[in-house]
Amino acid sequence: MLNISQTNLYKIFRDFYTLTNMRVVLFSKEQEQLMEYPSTRHNFCDLICKNSHWAKKCEDCDRKNVEICSKGEKTVKYSCHLGLWECIVPIYDSNGILGYVMFGQVLSDHEATAIQERLYQQFSEEEFPGIRDAIKQIPAKSKAELDACITVLQALASYMLSNQWVTPQKSEFIRHMDKFIEKNIEKNIGVEDVCAEFHIRRTRLYSVAKDYLGCSIAEYIRKQKILYACRLLKETDDSVNQIAYNVGFCDYGHFSRIFRDMQGMTATAYRKLHRHR
Repeated sequence: MLNISQTNLYKIFRDFYTLTNMRVVLFSKEQEQLMEYPSTRHNFCDLICKNSHWAKKCEDCDRKNVEICSKGEKTVKYSCHLGLWECIVPIYDSNGILGYVMFGQVLSDHEATAIQERLYQQFSEEEFPGIRDAIKQIPAKSKAELDACITVLQALASYMLSNQWVTPQKSEFIRHMDKFIEKNIEKNIGVEDVCAEFHIRRTRLYSVAKDYLGCSIAEYIRKQKILYACRLLKETDDSVNQIAYNVGFCDYGHFSRIFRDMQGMTATAYRKLHRHR
């Protein structure tokens, strides 16, 4: 799940719609719809999705293209199963996909007439009252206009991420931090390393650490290193000195002090206690 800034996203989604006349939607990486503007689909899509058969077709089409977007971590522009153009832009950081922003349900102007004629034949007024007017109202864009809309949406995705309008929930952030620390456990990890990994300014990182970790970045890294050392003490026969080095402490005396402060005993005593259980 994601934390989102509803007020800021509403304004930027509304402005995108005002410029493009295209509905924009934000999804989590689990494909849960989090926000949209406007709040209803295009009238054509709304009408046909009242039918369970067509609703499933639309869901399957979206799901397939979201998976393509997720695997490549790149923008996907596609023609849906009924010939309407849509686009999915991934929102991601160094840890992977956070979510997706999507626009859609437009016609390409050079094929608009042919697709509208096909839709008139496929969907009758008897089964879908108002469908002819809805088909006429589907917006049409040139290729240049569609490509421009994609560029703007990609810029918006980056802007939302850099301004922290879309952020991982607490558990997600901690999970990514733990993964980063364990991957680099033997290194002397500093604040600058974390800033570079998460693409975040130092001041913003301090604020995030306070909200999510309840302590400073440096303190959290030390805690995780000592917890990893505890695991090695219980599961390996490596010397305490070697374990200190393995978790990124070049100074054995410093490791010993930190370990004793956090665990209330020396590393040797900790190993003896847990090996006899």
